[in-house]
Amino acid sequence: MSDRPVTLIAPAIGALIAGTLKRLRRPSDGPIYPIAPGDRLWIREQFYLPRYYDHVSPTRAAELGATPVFAHDRDLPEWATGGLGPRRFARSLPKVWHRHHLIVTTVVTERLQAITDAEIEAEGHASREQFAAAWDAGLTLSGGPNRRWAADPHVLVIDFRHVAGPLPLEERSYA
Repeated sequence: MSDRPVTLIAPAIGALIAGTLKRLRRPSDGPIYPIAPGDRLWIREQFYLPRYYDHVSPTRAAELGATPVFAHDRDLPEWATGGLGPRRFARSLPKVWHRHHLIVTTVVTERLQAITDAEIEAEGHASREQFAAAWDAGLTLSGGPNRRWAADPHVLVIDFRHVAGPLPLEERSYA
């Protein structure tokens, strides 16, 4: 069993909280591979910190006792964040601040475009086009042309059980 981070974008966070998101798709050659039933995925999501922490890394802010405000809970335009600093990337969320985790139940490989319209809706997207655009946008840092929607790559289809809460301290692995 391993604990690994996985980033979810705003529509998927909402679907997870609403209970409609039951499965994830990730590149089959991506950083989450290999993955197996029983593995745990802790959710990284966008967040804000009070302006006081603008020039402090999120890890250091956590050490100093900062409390994040999650972007999903307070979907504000950048100019309306009040006493909060800029929106922080999900990938910079320290594990200690995560608030959801997933326990993997099954993993299969299939083509990306095999996703059904019902699954697209369950992930919080209104259409195949919106899902495809979100998929491609999520690859800006790690993707290449072979991972894009149009290439119809093989992906890992990961079913899971959602646990609304962080991993219990006594069960956390820090790998």
